[in-house]
Amino acid sequence: MTVHKLLAVAFLSILCFSLKSQTHADQVYVDNNGVMRWSADDSELHGFGINYTLPFAHEYRMAKKTGVPLEETIRQDVYHMARLDLDFYRVHVWDTEISDTLGNLISNDHLRLFDFLLNEMRQRGMKFIITPIAYWGNGWPERDEPTPGFSRKYGKEACLTDSGAIEAQARYLNQFLNHVNTYTGIAYKDDPDIIGFEICNEPHHSGPPEKVTAFIDKMVASMRATGCTKPVFYNMSHSIQLVDAYLNANVQGGTFQWYPTNLVANHQINGNFLPQVESYDIPFAGTPRFKKMAKIVYEFDPADAGGNIMYPAMARAFREAGMQLAAQFAYDAMCWAPYNTNYGTHFMNMAYAPHKAISLKIASAVFHNVSMYGKHGDVTRFDSFRISYPDDLAEWVTGEKFFYSNNTSSQPSDLSNLKEIAGCGSSPLVKYSGTGAYFLDKLSDGVWRLEVMPDAYWIADPYSPANPEIQKAAVLHTSQQMTVSLPDLGANFAVRPVNKGNLFCQQASDGQMDLVPGVYILKRSDITYEIPSDLKYKSITLAEFVAPESNLVLAVLWNHSPGEAVAGKPLQLHFEAVSPYQVKKIEVALSMQNRWKTLAAVQQGTNSYIADVPEDMVRTGFLDYRIIIEDGKEITSFPGGRKGDPWSWVNRNSDTYTIRLVPEGSPLILWDAGTDWGSTYKMWSREVNLKPTGDGGTALAVQLDQLPEADPVDRNDRCYAFKFFFGEKIKGRSDELPQKKSLAIKVSNLLPSSQPIEIGLIDRNGTVLAGKINIKKKGKVFKIPLDTFAGAPFIVLPRPYPDFLPFKVQSAGKPFDRSSAEALQLIVRPGTQANTDLYIERIWLE
Repeated sequence: MTVHKLLAVAFLSILCFSLKSQTHADQVYVDNNGVMRWSADDSELHGFGINYTLPFAHEYRMAKKTGVPLEETIRQDVYHMARLDLDFYRVHVWDTEISDTLGNLISNDHLRLFDFLLNEMRQRGMKFIITPIAYWGNGWPERDEPTPGFSRKYGKEACLTDSGAIEAQARYLNQFLNHVNTYTGIAYKDDPDIIGFEICNEPHHSGPPEKVTAFIDKMVASMRATGCTKPVFYNMSHSIQLVDAYLNANVQGGTFQWYPTNLVANHQINGNFLPQVESYDIPFAGTPRFKKMAKIVYEFDPADAGGNIMYPAMARAFREAGMQLAAQFAYDAMCWAPYNTNYGTHFMNMAYAPHKAISLKIASAVFHNVSMYGKHGDVTRFDSFRISYPDDLAEWVTGEKFFYSNNTSSQPSDLSNLKEIAGCGSSPLVKYSGTGAYFLDKLSDGVWRLEVMPDAYWIADPYSPANPEIQKAAVLHTSQQMTVSLPDLGANFAVRPVNKGNLFCQQASDGQMDLVPGVYILKRSDITYEIPSDLKYKSITLAEFVAPESNLVLAVLWNHSPGEAVAGKPLQLHFEAVSPYQVKKIEVALSMQNRWKTLAAVQQGTNSYIADVPEDMVRTGFLDYRIIIEDGKEITSFPGGRKGDPWSWVNRNSDTYTIRLVPEGSPLILWDAGTDWGSTYKMWSREVNLKPTGDGGTALAVQLDQLPEADPVDRNDRCYAFKFFFGEKIKGRSDELPQKKSLAIKVSNLLPSSQPIEIGLIDRNGTVLAGKINIKKKGKVFKIPLDTFAGAPFIVLPRPYPDFLPFKVQSAGKPFDRSSAEALQLIVRPGTQANTDLYIERIWLE
């Protein structure tokens, strides 16, 4: 048998995408149990993917500014989507850019690029749900442009009620479905790769239910008038008081969103949010008519959360809730992702957020393999999947696939059937010194394809306010060391580069090799035949490679040292540093009470450094220090990233990091109103604000006429609550947690009657122990013995979207571990008076 035939047989053994090709337009139907099925064989349909907005609005404008042809940008991004096993695409089309005020479709560059995008995705095996109406302007985060469409003329609210706007939408939907894709020659209504249509994006209805139903039915009628028989969906996660109006309409399914950590924090949020995604509970899930409808997730993302464990957990919850399609919002175009201005509360790109991207690939595996409506036990470990919050690790381990989003000690128990590895960091099978993602795919016995992405770095908070002048992520093409330990390859295999321009050819020794980003064919020593670089694998060719050019231009430092520590105890500084040039040395200049000392930092691993503070400088007081990086080009001092000789007499930079060195036994401050309120997760209220105190301090004033209805599941549960992640604040003293005996709070109650409050500590597993106390008018500092704390629910803050999700969930079913306590939650409960007048200043352990 020829080499080509051997490889062909091997490739045919690879599983096809779940969203498989169909040969006729009516490829999907919804059965009587609300399950979408393929008409060809009646099998269940399921797909997992992304939203992607480059043909429209802000991302379109930013991509054009880069000078890269937009078609090439789309090709690059769609290739990466294929590498992440994303087989589903959804987007709300910016109707305001491709319609006039009467609803006539306008053929322009936005529509042409959308056609091009669909065709590129189709060639990679992706299927689609299209939402033709967005109602949005096209500005965000900029000002809206004067677009020609009906949405700009009427606005969202009037579009749902005004007769002229309704006629315009009906006309537009009809023309949109009849539109013939420029690149496929097929009308959207007949396109076999379009599963169905969602009428409009997040309509936010009000008014009489019968008018809402009439609106939906009119839109559906205009779509059916084209001859389209595809399923039509409507949003059911907004205005759920009108759910009967949706269920009475002529639609075949409902669409849902999930932003479990709220939106637009304007900074990265930290903590274990897994308890917030253990289940996706739809209040009307038991309604008989709803059970007969298909269910999809049109948007989801753990917004502002920088970790990489949430996507697979959400995929599990979606399948348990009966979802068949789910689309993350939103994949960032590679050409503009370093600035993350498109939707700054989200960040997803394979090159610039590799750990999150591999997590999304794992989530796709979960979604495609977990049964619908099944119950799958512990959110951190089920089937072939495991999450470790402390290690920021998600992994998928089967006999054929091994995916991991961070360093792991796991591996498949039997390597004989292993076909695919994808990861970040190192594992027992692949040890890697770089920070980018990599992919190992078995082509045939003894032959593997290796793809290595450039090193990726977050050089600023990617979730900080959008600013096109501030680069937030960067990549660097450098030589890194990789060791591959696969019995199928042996120890001394050939390494041949195949992507264009890659000349980095070598022989592995004991599985070890030095690599630059690119694509390589790895061949066992006894394999003599050549592998054609244009050979197909799944939906890609072997030589395909897409990565941005190096764009890290300055030295960058991430300081992980504590902000507070105990005097007299050993103190070590920890930080990471990287430069586009080879680092020659890093020094730490220390200052303590008119004593100065300069230390040489010691490298611990790739980009990782430590420095031990001398014993005579770890005394009660304030330790100030700077970190000075000298590379092959310049000297850079941190904080601030100032250039030039820090000892020069003309250098007036006096910025320093500072560590508070406190006496042993000092109170352990968990939360302070003056310093921590800005990063506290809270229930928003105009009546809750910071105010100065009479003794020069700062307090959180909770002055409410009535406590709000916090819980949509239990409207009688009135309270006000906030939550704070203190893990970073106390990391230099976390070893003291088990020794503390009581929790104290400095608070004033200006009402004559007592105000009940509950304060809970949350460990890294999400287990909560809480204590209760009545805040009396007389008194300033109140203490609760920790041995009186009892198990309590986990409060869901930040509040999620959709807002029908519960306010509290059961605490993790694991014993509370005080040594890993990292967050607190405070709940103000109803007293004998309806109003509240509390001034909360500080919470600590002693």
